[in-house]
Amino acid sequence: MLAALSGPAIAAAEGGVRAVTVYPDRATVTREHQATIAAGEGTIRIHPLPPRLVPESLRVRAEGPDGLILSHVETRTVHGRDLAHPEERALTEALQVARDERRRRTDERQAQSMTLSFIEHLTEHAGAVEPGLPPDQWHRAWGLIGDGARDVLEQIARIDIDLREIDAEIERIERELNRLRTGRRDTTEVAILYQAAAAGEARVTLEYEIPGAGWQPAYEARLDTADGVLELVQRAEVGQNTGEKWDDVILHLATARPALGGRLPRLSPWFIDIRPPPRPRMYEDAAAPETMAARAPAPVSEAMLETSGFTTRYRVPGRVSLPPDGRQQRFVLASHRHEAAISGRAVPVLSPHAYLFAETEFAGDTPLLPGPVTLFQDGQLAGQARLDALAPGAPLRLAFGVDDRIDVRREIDRDSIGREGLLRRQQRLERSYRITVDNRHERALEVTVLDRLPVARDQRIAVELGPNATPPTERDVDGRLGVLAWTGEWAPGESRTIRFSYLVSWPEDVESIHGLDGPRP
Repeated sequence: MLAALSGPAIAAAEGGVRAVTVYPDRATVTREHQATIAAGEGTIRIHPLPPRLVPESLRVRAEGPDGLILSHVETRTVHGRDLAHPEERALTEALQVARDERRRRTDERQAQSMTLSFIEHLTEHAGAVEPGLPPDQWHRAWGLIGDGARDVLEQIARIDIDLREIDAEIERIERELNRLRTGRRDTTEVAILYQAAAAGEARVTLEYEIPGAGWQPAYEARLDTADGVLELVQRAEVGQNTGEKWDDVILHLATARPALGGRLPRLSPWFIDIRPPPRPRMYEDAAAPETMAARAPAPVSEAMLETSGFTTRYRVPGRVSLPPDGRQQRFVLASHRHEAAISGRAVPVLSPHAYLFAETEFAGDTPLLPGPVTLFQDGQLAGQARLDALAPGAPLRLAFGVDDRIDVRREIDRDSIGREGLLRRQQRLERSYRITVDNRHERALEVTVLDRLPVARDQRIAVELGPNATPPTERDVDGRLGVLAWTGEWAPGESRTIRFSYLVSWPEDVESIHGLDGPRP
């Protein structure tokens, strides 16, 4: 495993990867090697190491005889062509000998074929070659020609057999050479120069960073509507393609992101100008995937959380093996159970469906990274969403798909435009809608209906709720200007109508209002 180094003393070491800390975009690898060192100056060379090892990140520690000092560490790239197997030269020479023998036997076969062609020519033109040959000599001539042809054909047959044997040998040698050359690639080796007062055993620890590895969070949110419990399961998808095997290692997963460290974003000037605002997107895809049966998850071991106030790290239970082929493996990090408030939410201006909604406060001990979340409602797959970064104590709100027992209808009641005023003539738009919500559950349920008012960008435009509008319970929901919410508790089987109307007015001399044609049912 370790090659010799020229120098006062060479120490051979044996070992491998013991622990790995995987970040979202790279990994830190810890290796341990044992070496028998001699007194005085010497060198320990460790090889092979992965070619993508970051030399600047290499850290080396050693424990051994009293007075052991590490004086210098060097790294270099060993190219695959320099790693010829001891048997490769002999096989290469044997392959050349076999190819030469095949060429020689092929030449012999060609000579025999020429002889056979000459005999055939004599047979075809016997009268021209020997026109005076008496008939009683023909039998003797035929025998001589036949014997000669038979000898030539026997020689060709023997050569064909030899060629088949030679081809089989060439194929065997090439197959063996390919086996020896398979997987040969560039590697890195580390040379550690040391000074020791006495000989003895030394344990060398290497730590280095390497790209080609990473992990990403994935979540499952399981809602039990009967008990009002929301379980959030943290998972990690881990993969590596670093060029080295991680067999039976201690695996840590860290949330730190070294790629972002050390570089504070730099602000550039912010310029604004007068331009027509972009046309807003009025319709969104609110379709949810169909539900399907899902089994309850089997109990699994959770990772151990290791946190130091500013960083978070998980220790995956047991020991783990990760091959360097990029395959993703999943590990459970933690599971959190919360009591959740269950309600219905509807955005009838965008979708005719109501959605089941769960809201709670995240009770974890450490922040969560953003990632995809798979939603399950009462054991049924409800869809997928994306979980934003979540801090302990922050609200956790998730929509669990369409609730067919909440019926929502939005119908236009009035849509008119006209002029008003005597001295200062203005144009005026009035729109009103009826939003009917039916709770077909056998239980009381809180329902929130969301809609939006136009938001004026010009002070000459006035927007207000209509006089007959049902007062909203919340304005500018979640900081979104113009978004209104009506929240209330619907009794089992109750039907209720919300009246939503608004008035928009602007000076008569303004030709048009950009974006006035809002969403219609």
